[in-house]
Amino acid sequence: MRILNALAISAILGLWSFPTLATPIYAIKSDGDMLFYKHRGSNDGSPTWSIQAVKIGNGWDFKQVFAGDNDVVYAIRSNGDMLCYKHTGIDDGSPTWPIQAVKVGNGWNFKQVFAGNNGAVYAIKSNGDMLFYKHTGIHDCSPTWSIQAVKVGNGWNFKQVFAGDNDVVYAIRSNGDMLCYKHTGIDDGSPTWPIQAVKVGNGWNFKQVFAGNNGAVYAIRSNGDMLFYKHTGIHDCSPTWSIQAVKVGNGWNFKQVFAGDK
Repeated sequence: MRILNALAISAILGLWSFPTLATPIYAIKSDGDMLFYKHRGSNDGSPTWSIQAVKIGNGWDFKQVFAGDNDVVYAIRSNGDMLCYKHTGIDDGSPTWPIQAVKVGNGWNFKQVFAGNNGAVYAIKSNGDMLFYKHTGIHDCSPTWSIQAVKVGNGWNFKQVFAGDNDVVYAIRSNGDMLCYKHTGIDDGSPTWPIQAVKVGNGWNFKQVFAGNNGAVYAIRSNGDMLFYKHTGIHDCSPTWSIQAVKVGNGWNFKQVFAGDK
């Protein structure tokens, strides 16, 4: 009992050491090889990587690849077919894929597609319309969609759009301005945006930008440098950044890079 009390007191006082949350990152080479990285510095922006450039697959020659929740990775073929993969090696970087290349849909011929939380998938048409989908088969890659192609917005004519945590969607204009949106209709597909187009930064003129967990945002320069940002205003889209433009790596000259999620 005394030991338990001591542990509890230590935890309360902040003396107990908890593991640091890490961000899994996937990189696809021009030859279709997929590499896996684990960024241990996703809380404080330190250039600490517990896993680097481990090859976990090949043949990833798709129009677009992106991750959803529950270890899922989606791939869209040039013909519009969407495939679903399950990477259970997301913790240790092992090439373990119990589910591979299961077709979960077709007609995904969009300008851009990306995933939000809990099976949410967004698709942007060439005219700027944003469609919303809900993949309820995310746990086993079954082709089950409770919501399909519901229009939740228009005017999404941006250089890049991607989702973060807490129902946030970021959009980068051609001039480098970053805007923040909050989609509270993520559960039912309603076009409910209590926060829209709030400018949270500028100078986002990068080759690629994507979000990790808990406000982490990664940006890759044209020279392959990777920069790290921490958006502490992710809850209300305030332009508050505790960490900005910290270099955490180089040599990120890949066809596509994105973060995974548990």
